[in-house]
Amino acid sequence: MIRVARGATGFWGHGDAPLPQVEVAAFNTVCHAVARSIRGTVAELAPAGATSNFHVARITAPGMRSNVLCHEALPVIAFTASPPQAGVPLTQFSSPPGWAHAFERCGFRLLDVDELSTPLAMADTGELAEAEREQVRHWCPGTVGELMFNWWD
Repeated sequence: MIRVARGATGFWGHGDAPLPQVEVAAFNTVCHAVARSIRGTVAELAPAGATSNFHVARITAPGMRSNVLCHEALPVIAFTASPPQAGVPLTQFSSPPGWAHAFERCGFRLLDVDELSTPLAMADTGELAEAEREQVRHWCPGTVGELMFNWWD
């Protein structure tokens, strides 16, 4: 069973310890190093916004384009085939490309499609704080991926 870690929603409650933050600068540095290693570039990098709980980078190389998502509180990385659109739930995750293991060497964990596509009802959410559970009840994400990479406000 997949366990969903505290902070996966990006929320914490009054009186809860604040969530750790993945620095956008660290994510940016890793993205540029990865891009250089495949003779590519970081075409775009957008930090987590007012409503998203993830940073996004688009890495391009000849014949290849990947959208890299980095959770703002947990050191995890996911990939999508098309760029995320503000407010639209993320449901189309893609497998990490072969070059993605460079993120692991920098302390990130790669999330695979099977994990992200797991129905939330089949995941262990016992670590989530009560404030996170309230958000889950309100937004009703269907999968682990929808919970972890969201536009909730």
